[in-house]
Amino acid sequence: MINEIMLNQTVKLIDVHSTEALSDADRDTLIEKYHLTNEILDYADDENERARFEYDEITNTYLIVYNAQNENDQTTDISQRVMPISFAIKNNQLFLFTNDATHYVKDYILSAKAHLKTVSQNETWEYIFNTFDQISSDYSDQLSETDAKRNKIQRLIKKHHSSENQILELADLQDLTTYLNTAINGNLTVVKQLELISTGNIQTLHLTKAAREHLHDALIEIEQIKNQADLSSDIIDRISNTYNNILNNRTNTTMKVLTIYTIVLSIPTIVSGFYGMNMKLPLADQKWSWIFSVIITVIMMLIILWDLNRRDRL
Repeated sequence: MINEIMLNQTVKLIDVHSTEALSDADRDTLIEKYHLTNEILDYADDENERARFEYDEITNTYLIVYNAQNENDQTTDISQRVMPISFAIKNNQLFLFTNDATHYVKDYILSAKAHLKTVSQNETWEYIFNTFDQISSDYSDQLSETDAKRNKIQRLIKKHHSSENQILELADLQDLTTYLNTAINGNLTVVKQLELISTGNIQTLHLTKAAREHLHDALIEIEQIKNQADLSSDIIDRISNTYNNILNNRTNTTMKVLTIYTIVLSIPTIVSGFYGMNMKLPLADQKWSWIFSVIITVIMMLIILWDLNRRDRL
């Protein structure tokens, strides 16, 4: 579905919303009416495309692939929690390519209109930079939520209330932070490319002073998000290692106790086995011989327990 929205007198938003992939009809319209190339549409339509910045000199079209979060944050497939969206700029037309899970980004562009007080030649880029800020804020909220879940698991571990559910939740958090880290690093690369190009050293991307400052602020913001993601990922890894050590220690303690029980309880079996044999044994024909065997058994058990305690095995 393709919708045209006038953001102001000069900038037009072309909202390209697909349920899954671009339909043939939408692709034909984008090529014939808006003169976008198949290469740009292939990049924009690929749900596995990495974050990137491209410039087509022939059609004078900029393409930005950026990572945004899935609107359905309860999806069971963690790999789908982060999905690419695409921006294309051609003349004064801003193209936004999204699907059902990322269509909320259109609202970010529309809400950015309130932050743009004056019309400038770089206002199209300002809409994109404002959207970058909103997406970075989403990542910050997601990381804060991840930290809250991590702290909950950490408290349960300290109280010895951990279970298999905590292990699975911790594994999910590790997977989620890995995907978030990858997405944030990709976005950071794109913003760095834009800042480098805006200096005019590689390609021509003329931005006003205000737009360059906004781009620089967006870069600082995403660098802070990256540091937050790195810290969160590192802490989760440390908790996971600590959890594994605790589980290993519990297993070792259980095996040690079972071994001690096995050793101690084998003594009565040995003693009674001797007196149950069909052969002449000392004091076996006395009435109080069973008391004697019990005394021997208890003495041997106490000796074993004392020796284990002496060796710090208990």
